Amino acid sequence: MTQLKDLESKVQELVTLLEASKQLNSNLEMGEVLESILLQMVQVVGAEAGTLWVLNKDRQKIKAVAAYGASASKILNIELAMGEGIVGKVIGTGEAQLIENVAANPDWANRVDHSSGFVTESMITVPLAVKGNVLGALQLLNKKDIAFFSEQDISLAVALANQSALALHNSQMYDELQRMLLSMIRTLAKVLDARDPYTAGHSERVAKYSLWIAQKLGLDTHDCEELYKAALLHDIGKIGIPDAILRKPGGLTGEEFAAIKQHTVIGADILSNMEPKDAMVPAIRTALSHHERLDGTGYPHGLAGADIPLFARIVGVADAFDAMTTARSYSKGLSFRLGAEELIRCRETLFDGQVVDAFAGILADCDYRLGQYEEQQGRGYKL
Repeated sequence: MTQLKDLESKVQELVTLLEASKQLNSNLEMGEVLESILLQMVQVVGAEAGTLWVLNKDRQKIKAVAAYGASASKILNIELAMGEGIVGKVIGTGEAQLIENVAANPDWANRVDHSSGFVTESMITVPLAVKGNVLGALQLLNKKDIAFFSEQDISLAVALANQSALALHNSQMYDELQRMLLSMIRTLAKVLDARDPYTAGHSERVAKYSLWIAQKLGLDTHDCEELYKAALLHDIGKIGIPDAILRKPGGLTGEEFAAIKQHTVIGADILSNMEPKDAMVPAIRTALSHHERLDGTGYPHGLAGADIPLFARIVGVADAFDAMTTARSYSKGLSFRLGAEELIRCRETLFDGQVVDAFAGILADCDYRLGQYEEQQGRGYKL
């Protein structure tokens, strides 16, 4: 009977680990990965609270990046020096520790409890390591229902920590690649804008306005990220437009304007040749359709209404506003207030009404001082 119960317990442990592993590796979003790691560990081991600590890039500081329990909000972002406390020792040695009486342990960094008001009694601390490289550590605090954690608890925590470390490593690599991609996109946009002194910073401003609109509309974080990148690349097709046309100081002839309109098609074609293709779909659609207009009078395909992709409708408003409010060789540009009035005048004819309302609301709320609004939001978009 005892053997059967032990077997049932082991099967349940394995099922729990498998489910935790599936959840941990189902999302590469850093914040969600960290929260998922911590929640799974706390639930599996039956702890009252937990803290996930991650080494910074120069490996000199250990930061609490996720916390669970009554004092979680007070623990987040606390930093320890490398080697400080039990967590510092575990990260330094790469060896897990089970401590029944934390207060009696000479390595205990009690300033964390002092800062949070939480009372730690017993603790499991396990390293998060991939191929011998320790990324951080996880602490599970105060066993529920009984006084101490068991050897079985620490074995389970170590097993799950191996999966958690891999998920954390993958997420960190993903974040690094995302930052690299965004940096490359920004550089490409700056090179493009530099071709015309009158459009310097245009792509960054359009991306910034588009992001603010998306946030006002309640788009989720992933969509905001994709929109921001797509907006940075919306005019990439202008690479294929001759300087004589692109930088012409006066009005364009019909033939020249027809050539300019081709930048949407050229841009979509350029982006469609980039890999991975699935990831480029939002940018392709935005580059192609940001000059389409709600009433069907836009280009290149005369799309109307909801047939125009949402990202393109948002970028279309941001792009038009920046064009109207930027000084050119033939125009000093409108004020932000007059630019907003023009968008409102064209609401539900040229531009999506909800998008216009969102942007006009932002402009009115900050009394048309977008520099002030930008400071409140944080400069640009940060991954």
